[in-house]
Amino acid sequence: MRVLDKYVLRELLLPFIGSLTVLTFILIMNHLLKVFDLLLGRGVPLWAVTRLLLLMLPFTFALTVPMSTLVATLMAFGRLSADNETTAVRTSGISLGRLLGPAMCGAAILSGAMMYFNNAVLPQVNHEYAALYSDISRKKPAVHIRAGVFIDDFPGYHILIRSEDEATGELRGVTVYEDAGDGAGPRTIVAEKGTLESRPDEDMLTLHLHDGEIHEVDSGNPARYLRLRFRTTSINLAGLHLHLEQKKRAYRSDREMTSGEMRQRIAGFRQEVTVLGERIGDMADGRLRLALGELWPGDGLAAEPAWGPAAERRFSMKLQNEGQTIEYKRRDMSRYAVEIQKKYSVAASCLVFVIIGAPIGIITRRGGMGTGFGISLVFFVVYYVFLIGGEELADRRFVSPAVAMWAANVIVGAVGFYLAAVVMLDWRRRGRKGSKGRPFGGARQGTM
Repeated sequence: MRVLDKYVLRELLLPFIGSLTVLTFILIMNHLLKVFDLLLGRGVPLWAVTRLLLLMLPFTFALTVPMSTLVATLMAFGRLSADNETTAVRTSGISLGRLLGPAMCGAAILSGAMMYFNNAVLPQVNHEYAALYSDISRKKPAVHIRAGVFIDDFPGYHILIRSEDEATGELRGVTVYEDAGDGAGPRTIVAEKGTLESRPDEDMLTLHLHDGEIHEVDSGNPARYLRLRFRTTSINLAGLHLHLEQKKRAYRSDREMTSGEMRQRIAGFRQEVTVLGERIGDMADGRLRLALGELWPGDGLAAEPAWGPAAERRFSMKLQNEGQTIEYKRRDMSRYAVEIQKKYSVAASCLVFVIIGAPIGIITRRGGMGTGFGISLVFFVVYYVFLIGGEELADRRFVSPAVAMWAANVIVGAVGFYLAAVVMLDWRRRGRKGSKGRPFGGARQGTM
């Protein structure tokens, strides 16, 4: 039987590696298109682009590993059925469950590995990816000097250049509109010529201007207009973010947290909800006592309480605000609970896809790559529609997170068990026919 186990696993391994490579490449290209506008024209260094691509891989593996498991299962068992190897296995007295055993064990190990990966490795990788993506998006493209066009790449300045000497880099006819801060009015600087000095270590450019004038309105006396002539002046253009600056990112979204961290966050929200609930109870109790004090002033509660339409509106708004805060906290709790369940349910889908992929492969008797991807696509769509729909319902607290995230596995797994039962009944029926004179029961033909 060890020979059979090795044979089945070998049939699964090559299609799994091939489909994993193809699907990962497709998803990587999809993500590249999304960030293409950030990479194009920003002068991002090669190491940053390479690191961004490498940080994309773990996220895609969380999706492509289960998908590749289904493709590989369909291809492997489809080929075994198409080449009548399942017929040979059946006539040898080996059950379908025994044939599926190696695939199920391999899928169980893969599911366990993916559960660890999704919970321990992927959150940190997602956090590093989000930090690098934020750094790249913050970086500005290189400044391009264009004659006759307003240059708005410099914070607080708008620059217009009449012409540029490409040989010497000298600028002619420079006009600078400065948005002065601290309550000062705008200034206009006009110069006959100028040069631009790059200071990369300080992430700064310095514009040196020669033979010009500065025009501005006196902020203390708006009726007074100032004009200042100069031979040479310089303007430091800072804060350009021309270089990729790596900053530590303290914030973590739910996809950047482990299950333990999210459970701690849920516990904190639960305590806040408890405190808010007690506060609402105290408010209601105080309002009731106030009402009783107005109805029966002699009881000592409140002889002249603040009562009336305005007070009622304020009290109602307070209750409404507290109730909305509780609802927001509960939705946050549900959102984190959904992410916890998703880490495990998506990993467990590797096992579910083997359960449904093996009988479909045997029934269709087709083991080609195109057939595997075609049939898998249908189940991918159905599975992820259930997954995304369940996540939306759970986030809105219509269903529990566990039900929302595991419903797809339960439904697809139930269909797989049904199809496996159909195949088993067919094997038994053919076995009985073979014992009554069919090709598989020749040894008993003379006794019937």
